[in-house]
Amino acid sequence: MDRQYVWHNGDFSRINEPVVAAGNRSFLYGDGFFETIHAFGTEAKYLQHHLARIIKSAELLSMELPPFFKDDFLGKEITRLLNKNRIFDSARVRLTIFREQGGLYTPTRSTVGMLMFAETLQSNYYPLNSKGLVVDLYTDIRKPINILSPLKSCNAQLYVMAGLHKQRLGVDDCLLINDQNRVVEAISSNLFLVKGDKIITPSLGEGCVAGVMRQVVIDLAIRNGYKLNTNAAIEPEMLLNADELFLTNAVSGIKWIVGLRQKRYFGLVSRKLSDLLNEETFGV
Repeated sequence: MDRQYVWHNGDFSRINEPVVAAGNRSFLYGDGFFETIHAFGTEAKYLQHHLARIIKSAELLSMELPPFFKDDFLGKEITRLLNKNRIFDSARVRLTIFREQGGLYTPTRSTVGMLMFAETLQSNYYPLNSKGLVVDLYTDIRKPINILSPLKSCNAQLYVMAGLHKQRLGVDDCLLINDQNRVVEAISSNLFLVKGDKIITPSLGEGCVAGVMRQVVIDLAIRNGYKLNTNAAIEPEMLLNADELFLTNAVSGIKWIVGLRQKRYFGLVSRKLSDLLNEETFGV
């Protein structure tokens, strides 16, 4: 592991060497956001979607991205990082963007620093889970609905607490509730329901993260003739009346859910969509 490299503002450092200062604002205040990208063969997938979300996140947080930060720059730097680490199959790439240090709660600068690392994934492409996930609801802390809700913020304490709850219950994932007591997403994935011939997903206005794979799957489903409701408000009882539940994530693709408490589901639509996704993304 110590022979791996991280990318920091365009330079490489060993992964076990310190690269950010103690005054880093992401560390002190969670003043930053991150993007997780699937790469294969040293090429980032759906890079335009990720770049659009990065630009929007920076604007919302009043951060100034460098003028050279375009898709060709980001794509080339991801390829450099993967080549440096000799990762040539499927990889998870995480880019963290943080406001440069200065100030207390009120920052003195708007410019940013960036840190990126990569790790090999166990499976290539987007493998559909052979065994369905078992999930439960996490209701101890509600996710607020505001303009920052769609961001992948460095302040992720809610998701950490939900992850601890998942561990205690011994389940595979937890579904989060917003401050209106409606279901919005899982710990690191967007949520979809299937009821009859319709696919349903919570509206971004409900407070869920604006997931890249969420949008990719929506576009894919529309092109293949599925009926969609992408502006839903999901009451908890709707989960129990659904025929199918599945999760989407930029790194893992689609994961189907087999159980929520005593309820059991099928994975028919998620399997078809997963096949279409892999065909479109990788040609397999």
